[in-house]
Parts: sequence; C-alpha cells; structure tokens
Amino acid sequence: MRAAVFAIALAIGCKGEQAAVVASGAAVREAKVTRGDLSDRVLLTGELRSGSSTDLNVPKTDVWELTIRWMAEDGAAVKAGDRVLEFDNSAFTTGLVQKSIAVIEANSTFRTFKDISAMAIAVKDFELQQHRVALEKTQLLASVPADLLPQRTAQERQLEQTRAEVTVAKAERDLAAERQASALEQRVKQIDLDKAKRSVAAAEQSIGELVLKAPRDGVLSIGTHPWMGQRFQIGDVVQPGFTIVTLPDFSKPMEVMADVSDVDDGRVTPGMKGTCTLDAYPGEPLPCTITELAPVARSKARQSLRRAFAATLALDKTDPDRMRPGMSVKVELVRPPVKHALLVPRNAVVLGVGIAGEIDVKLAKVRMASGELREVTLGACDAQRCAIERGVAEGETVASAP
Repeated sequence: MRAAVFAIALAIGCKGEQAAVVASGAAVREAKVTRGDLSDRVLLTGELRSGSSTDLNVPKTDVWELTIRWMAEDGAAVKAGDRVLEFDNSAFTTGLVQKSIAVIEANSTFRTFKDISAMAIAVKDFELQQHRVALEKTQLLASVPADLLPQRTAQERQLEQTRAEVTVAKAERDLAAERQASALEQRVKQIDLDKAKRSVAAAEQSIGELVLKAPRDGVLSIGTHPWMGQRFQIGDVVQPGFTIVTLPDFSKPMEVMADVSDVDDGRVTPGMKGTCTLDAYPGEPLPCTITELAPVARSKARQSLRRAFAATLALDKTDPDRMRPGMSVKVELVRPPVKHALLVPRNAVVLGVGIAGEIDVKLAKVRMASGELREVTLGACDAQRCAIERGVAEGETVASAP
C-alpha cells in the first residue's frame, strides 16, 4: 500500500539528518509500538478556477514557438473586441515582404507571358491568312479548264494547288498548337500567381491572428505556464495550444484544480468529500467533492522529476463577489479511519530516497531504540502518528527524533 503523505519528509527530515542527531548525542525520546485507530487525511493544494470560461490560446502558425510581446494585466476588465494579447510578428512581417515581392514578380511574369503569347498567336494567324490567300490564288488558276491550257501548265497548276492546301493545313495545325501551348503555359503562370497571392493572404492572416481580442465582455485571468509553473508574462516563449488568457464566466459555479502527488496514488478517488479552504478566508472552509481525477500523473515542470495527478473538485457553494480564479486553496480529504493498526510516532519514521532523488515510501524505515533502522511497510499517517503494516511488533520500543 502506497499510503504515506508526502509531507512526512518535512516533519521528520531526511535520513542523514536523523542519523546526525543520534551521532551528536542529542536526547531522543522513546515510545512503545501500540495498537489503535488512526484518522487518515490527504492534504492537497490547489487554486480556484471558473467552471466555465472562454480560453484564448496560442494560434497555430508556420512558426512553432512565439514570443509574447504585450498582454493586458491580470484581472483587467475588457469589452468585446478589446485587444488583450499580442505575439511578436517580426518573423511574419519579414516573410510578408518577401512574399509580396514574389507576388509582384509572378504577376509581372504572367502579364509578360500573356503579351508574348498573344504576339506569337497573332504571327501564326497572320501566316495562316497569307497561306489561305495563296491557296485561293492557286485554286483560281487550277479552275481554268485543262483543254484551254497546255497539258504541262494544267498539271503544274494542280500541283501548286495541292502544295498550297498542305501549307494551309500545316499553318492551321501550327496555330492550334500555339494556342494550346499558350493556354497551358498561361494556366501554369496563373497557378504560380494564385499560389503567391495565397501565401501573402496566409501571412497576413497569421499576423492578424497574433493579436488576440476579447470575444465578449469580462475580466481577464492570466494562465500559468505549464513548464515554468508561474503565470505567463511578457517575453515568455510559448507554443500552439497553450492557454494564455481566460475569460471566466462568473455566472457558473467555481471549482478547484488541485494536484495529487504520485506517492498518494490510490488514496484519492472520484467522489471523495472534504473541505476546501481559501487562503484569503481561512476561517470559512467549504465542503467540496472530487469530480475528476486524471488517470496519468504528469511532470510538474518541463524537467522536473515530481509527478502529480490533476484533480478537479466541485464546491458546494460559491461567492462570485469574493472568489476569483487563481486564488490559492487548501484541500483536506478525509479517508475512512484505520482501525486497530500498529502505531509509531511520526518522527520515528525515516523516509527513503529513490534513485531519481524522489521520496519513495517503499523505502521507509523506523528508528528503533537500539539505534537500528528497520525497514517497514508504511501505512497511513496523521500529524503525530503513522500506521505500520509490517516490520515492527506491538510493544517494541522506537526512538523518535527530538
């Protein structure tokens, strides 16, 4: 059972520190291992979040990482259409100039080709008309009756007519081929021009999307950087999908987002009830219930070894006049008490440290009165005592740190 609260480490210190206490001859207190009942609580920290809100996310662009150039202040009241966030657009404006030049060049190339193509077609058409005139002449000469002309002359005129017909047919084919080739090439040039225009339009759209505006009236809430663990600020580098600003809907109930440490895996389940206390109002605890618990623990920061499950808690009641998103909350969840367990003082327990440097409850030990550090299976703990599932017997004497 992985049933030890992470805060034990803060109460009893690390193994090396307790060994130093004994080595220095400092007085320690002895206590017997007894049996009894133990209340099991899980303490979490979290923050308020609106149950319904409008998120303003980093847009998807050709650039993977964007830099926040300007943003409105946290808690600022805005109207629909007001500018709330701007990203650095220098990379896009530089590219836009180059793409605009490409459009000008593509348009010039397209127009030049149309003019040259029109001239080439006109030349082919003129040549065809000349050949047709020549054909008409040969047809007129060949129409003279053969018996009125010498046989050789009549034959030569028929031959000239045949040659003229072949020449006209060839000129017609050349003209058709020129027109077809011109149409195909003109289509290619048009595609290049349209592509360049779309590139400019996309760049202009991206520049426009780098300025986020409020979709409705409301109060801004600045989000938290998922890697840095702090609120976004000017100069931060962000990626598409990051939620930078939210507009909470205060007409909906508030909820609490909390982190459940991976060492408490199995101790917290959806449906558990407890109390949520705002740090701003410590004397007014509110009943709350866990409604969602992430199935996978995720790192708290980009290179952190600490992992936690994201938990969502619903509040039985909310006060929109005093509650604001981002306010810190202490959460206390009560589990069924542990009955007839072996109990030792909490400061007699020494937690182990894993290979990666994280607290590992599987390596817990109890300091015996003889000075021995005995490996045990640790159960639940409260503020003063811990339940031991295996490793010690009732009546044995343990030594607690002063």
